[in-house]
Amino acid sequence: MEFVKLVGPAAMFFIMFSIALSIKPSAFVAIVKNPLSFYVGLVSQVIGLPLIGFTLALTIPFPPEVKIGIVLITCLPSAVTSNYITKKLDGNVPLSITLTAVASLLAFITIPFILKIYLLFVFEDFSTEVFNEKLVGASLQIFIIVTLPVIIGVIFNTVFENIAKKIDPIFDKISTILFMLIIGIAIFQDLEEIPEYLRFAGIKTVLIFVLGFFMATFLAKLFKLNKADQITITVETVLQNGAMGFVIGALIFDDIKYVMPIAAYALLQYIFLLVYFTYVKKILDK
Repeated sequence: MEFVKLVGPAAMFFIMFSIALSIKPSAFVAIVKNPLSFYVGLVSQVIGLPLIGFTLALTIPFPPEVKIGIVLITCLPSAVTSNYITKKLDGNVPLSITLTAVASLLAFITIPFILKIYLLFVFEDFSTEVFNEKLVGASLQIFIIVTLPVIIGVIFNTVFENIAKKIDPIFDKISTILFMLIIGIAIFQDLEEIPEYLRFAGIKTVLIFVLGFFMATFLAKLFKLNKADQITITVETVLQNGAMGFVIGALIFDDIKYVMPIAAYALLQYIFLLVYFTYVKKILDK
């Protein structure tokens, strides 16, 4: 975890800046004109998924570290790759970009707030006070490494559009490498304990994905959104920012047990999306 604490904040700043290189104010304007899909997606991601995390953590008898990890997974913004995957699946890319940006901008409020509520509900010992003290500082840290680079990236893309277009693909590749390094090195440093952590964390991450997937799909169909918006909201809801979860978990907690559910989810989410949407696209192509 020491590596993640040392390198993670700078890496996350770069990753979030690279996301914002593809975001322009015009994307937000387009969504304002037709906001229903945006509101449904935001509710699904910022309220619905955390409620699923709360429910699983409060009702299933798992170790406290795993439960907190589950809650942390569900209050993260969408992953760095969500916009790319949305494009490949013929989803609504401007909607995807806007949801990613807004959820990331709100992260310094939503993540500490949701974690604090859960800790107050569940724990009543000294550890709660320690966690809550760290959460206050974590809010500022999240703003600096998540929200601020998104703001800077949007401004940079607006002022230096041609430069942003040139460096965006390069920065995107570097971000992917940084994401793999953060997770890979963190796991390697505690390699001998990982099988035990995954034994507890693996099943829970599957439940989060399945429940989150069906919730997002249900909400999109309930409000009769078009197919492109349905795909976008589903991807944005279930595809969580694992690298951010690792960094935030390392900043708040000192034990890798708290972030093992995030590692499991970060790896499994792409497999689930690949299998499901391969099936869906075959159905649509018929």
